[in-house]
Amino acid sequence: MLRRAGIVGRGGNNLTKHKDMKNQKPAPLSVGRPAPDGGAFDRDKNVLGKLPHRGRGDRRFGGLLFILFLQITLFAQDPKQKAELQKIIQTEKAFAQTSIDKDTKNAFLEYLSKESIIFDKSMPVNGLEYWQNLDFKGVITWQPLVAEIAGSLDLGYTIGNYQLHNTTAEEKPSSFGSFVTLWKKQADNSWKVAIDMGVPHGEINTNTTNITEIYPIFKPYELKNQMVLSERMVFMKDHFYWKNAKSSLNQFETYLAQNVRIYRKNLKPIIGKQNAKVFLKKVYDKNLIYTGLKAISSNAGDLVCVYGVISGGGKSGTYLRIYKQEAKDVWKIVVEMVDL
Repeated sequence: MLRRAGIVGRGGNNLTKHKDMKNQKPAPLSVGRPAPDGGAFDRDKNVLGKLPHRGRGDRRFGGLLFILFLQITLFAQDPKQKAELQKIIQTEKAFAQTSIDKDTKNAFLEYLSKESIIFDKSMPVNGLEYWQNLDFKGVITWQPLVAEIAGSLDLGYTIGNYQLHNTTAEEKPSSFGSFVTLWKKQADNSWKVAIDMGVPHGEINTNTTNITEIYPIFKPYELKNQMVLSERMVFMKDHFYWKNAKSSLNQFETYLAQNVRIYRKNLKPIIGKQNAKVFLKKVYDKNLIYTGLKAISSNAGDLVCVYGVISGGGKSGTYLRIYKQEAKDVWKIVVEMVDL
């Protein structure tokens, strides 16, 4: 779905005037046009990455761990990262305020990038084109609660809660939900929405101004020129994630980060690895097929987003996963949103 309201990202689609595509068979999608920075990854190209080697250390292992911890700590406290993440947060807040001050449609048209993606009728579509043609009369309000930035300072995301109001922002909301927004830095150093997705659920208390800020925990040897390889490796990892769960005894253990956040329609967020494992094992459906369409990576390769479509068992939907690099060639899922 669309962000922030049950239209296409944050909520249902009862306020749109688009034709119902329920019985229309989706046309095969290409992997996407190459981004200006060459960021689009073609799913027809199969490139596997090297698996990390894990072995026993010697007496120097403790000292090496201390040095590694020190490097990671210093990297995570980089003032440039702090400053740039604040820009993302402030941009997200300005985006939300514009929705109230002007109207929601104008807000999206102002903050979506030209290549932006939102989700409508179980398919990814161009965000700007969608909102330009949408007759939307309501108002969407939202509050960011989580924000993270890549080490190369060119990609980040925000997570939060949204409320859909039928006419004005002052009236009582008619529906609620969660959103995930992928932000990409532009040539003029501004931040624009690259992907926006949301799922509806019951009301959640949003009486807080605290935003959880998350920074990189792994520093690649280079903070640039890692994009293409990272997109390919994570795209393949995402491909095998749900597929391998059919035969694996502990299918989600190696894929999930400790602080993973899981979002599903009509369910409140599931936070934390243990909670996520229990939930995913319970709802796992071997009949579902997750087809990745595109991977978008930071230049450092430490943050990669994959989105795609879901089919099988008479169901259809869309999904988004954000992977974070925790060690060399080791990416873990930190965010998963499924609209099914």
